[in-house]
Amino acid sequence: MPRSPLPPLALLTTVLVAACGASSGPSGSSASPGEASYATDGTLTIAFNYAPGSWDPYPATGAGITALNYLIYDSLVNQRSNGEFVTGLAEQWSVDPSSATFTLRDDVTCSDGSPLTASQVADAIAYVSDPANQSAMYGFHTPTVPVTATGDDAAGTVEVTTEEPYGFLLETIGRLPIVCANGMRDRELLTAGSDGTGPFVLTEVVPGQSATFTRRDDYAWGPEGATTAEPGVPKTVVVRFIESATTTANLLLAGELNLAQITGPDVDRLDAAPLERVDWETSGSWLSFNHSAERILADRRVREALVSAVDLAEVIKVSTGGHGSASTGLLPFDFSVCAADTADGLLPEHDVAAAEALLDEAGWVRGADGTRAKDGRPLAIDLVYFTVTSEYQRPTAEYLAQQWEAIGVQVELPGYSSTAATEVLYQTSNWDVYLSGWEFILPSQMVPYLSGPVPPDGLNIMHLDNPEYERLAAEAITMTPPEACASWNEAERAVIGELDLVPVSNASEPWFLRGAEAEIQYRGPVATSLRVLEQ
Repeated sequence: MPRSPLPPLALLTTVLVAACGASSGPSGSSASPGEASYATDGTLTIAFNYAPGSWDPYPATGAGITALNYLIYDSLVNQRSNGEFVTGLAEQWSVDPSSATFTLRDDVTCSDGSPLTASQVADAIAYVSDPANQSAMYGFHTPTVPVTATGDDAAGTVEVTTEEPYGFLLETIGRLPIVCANGMRDRELLTAGSDGTGPFVLTEVVPGQSATFTRRDDYAWGPEGATTAEPGVPKTVVVRFIESATTTANLLLAGELNLAQITGPDVDRLDAAPLERVDWETSGSWLSFNHSAERILADRRVREALVSAVDLAEVIKVSTGGHGSASTGLLPFDFSVCAADTADGLLPEHDVAAAEALLDEAGWVRGADGTRAKDGRPLAIDLVYFTVTSEYQRPTAEYLAQQWEAIGVQVELPGYSSTAATEVLYQTSNWDVYLSGWEFILPSQMVPYLSGPVPPDGLNIMHLDNPEYERLAAEAITMTPPEACASWNEAERAVIGELDLVPVSNASEPWFLRGAEAEIQYRGPVATSLRVLEQ
């Protein structure tokens, strides 16, 4: 999630935070590096609320692993909080809408000690850029148009060209985590191991419980030449997978964790403790509808009825614990290069009578038991939610089900773990409404999810066919912002206006630190910023 010859966009908003067990600043404040004493060869322990099924960064779909990728893998360029691009694996680069050239540093090695070559980088780019490989990073860290990547090992350069103009080359290719040759040849190595150039190596995995990363003492090619020789860089990073926010909060307060993201009622007691806090705004609850021809919600009238039947202000309150705000589009303002309120005026008002009338018009007739049916088929839907992303997911699902049942809809509430949800969304497509929000950073990243091949062959999980969106997105991608923004914003409106996807709430996700220092960047810590403080 990155950028370039355009005005710097802070896709990866970062905040430097530090916390000692004995002191803290006000919420969201930052301590300057060097104010505290750093530990030597310390251990830093992080909590995440679910475990990835694999540590291969390319096919993985879980946000948890995405946040940890940069512990073990580097990208060609890095980005600061002000949107500025700085060095990574590449020391120089040039970009235009149809091509990018990266000149690699000559001192980078993979975790097995072998030199990183330009051809290895090109192979990684080519793999993720091929939609046949179904990488979840396709469209996020690659263009959505055909790409050719060529490595010149003698010159140390990687050239990327596109068959069609694509306005976000540096923002995508430049930030792709690069897997080295052994991992590309044998992907099984990456299931519980790593093969990258990052500052840490994955050295142990206890399935479902923890992962351990060990520092590379020779690492010297981080952002602007950051190294692991700097004071306080941990010798070991332990990631513990803990579903319960209350358990995580207890461990933070007991000093058994250094860094964790917490939401829900536990936030209040953490705020009262000597911890540092920084808030990251992300999507809360959205309504994604399955438009597959055989599904009930392929009918726009039914989608509109479901949206009209609920008080969206109440959904915002329930889905964020009263600490969120209304979504204004498919990209939170902090992320968006083309910030605009693309949802303005497009969502129906709360009107139960109108919802009932729409279902009547669509042929769904109430029976004696109050449930609607059409041609012998009950109006029954599955509302899918994640069990581990937020403790507000279940109550939000229950609130929606209550409102929809009142207008004659049967609602089942299957809650899924990350792994199970991946199968339902990306393989079987056996769902009707998906509750969790999406986390796009660039408008181009939406394209394979809002158009194109459907599961199991593609990422278009809602089975959308919106010609106006496709036309506007195709027009926008040939330009760079700000020229492209009008088309990108109209493309969003084309989706929201059809109620293909309804963004409802944005949520605040606080991170808390104890005895540690870190930068928080897009749902996770910046690897080279991690520091352990003396206790």
